[in-house]
Amino acid sequence: MKTKPRAVTLGLILLALGCTAPEQAPEITSETQQVGPPARVDLPPNLDLEALLPPETHPDNTLRIDGLLARKNKHLEQKIIVRGYLVEKYVRPKGAKRFERPHAWLADTPAGGDKRLMLVGITEDIVDALKVGEQYTITGNYSMLSSDNFVSSNGLLIYEQIEGLELPTEEEKKKNKRRRR
Repeated sequence: MKTKPRAVTLGLILLALGCTAPEQAPEITSETQQVGPPARVDLPPNLDLEALLPPETHPDNTLRIDGLLARKNKHLEQKIIVRGYLVEKYVRPKGAKRFERPHAWLADTPAGGDKRLMLVGITEDIVDALKVGEQYTITGNYSMLSSDNFVSSNGLLIYEQIEGLELPTEEEKKKNKRRRR
């Protein structure tokens, strides 16, 4: 029974010690503050990210391939006019029973490079009339999916018109069909 009064007494002493007023922090005045030079922050200059992108258009306001691909979200699902060089075209293998639909690749330079745009929705007559290394101005819809099942994360140019392209006559079409067989 002696332990209960000791425990109660000890608890009251600890309670009394814990309830004393806290010491107050010294008041900071201008005399007690350390005086020194102001903090200096050295940040790099702002980057103009738009200046790092390739030009969007040629002087005649037709789109460049690299400019279009750099800003693809701006032009998706819109009718556009692109000027570029034909760097590659699909040629159907002779005697093939299964083959891809006609398509071609455009770039800003005749050499090509890593920025290429696929031209789809064209016929074999158009593929035959196109010449690798030639520059073309093409009107079409810019999309990521074509009706003939081409898909590209860079987007596709779905053919509507090519300026100045002369398509083969009916006689030339017949000759081309005979040659393919």
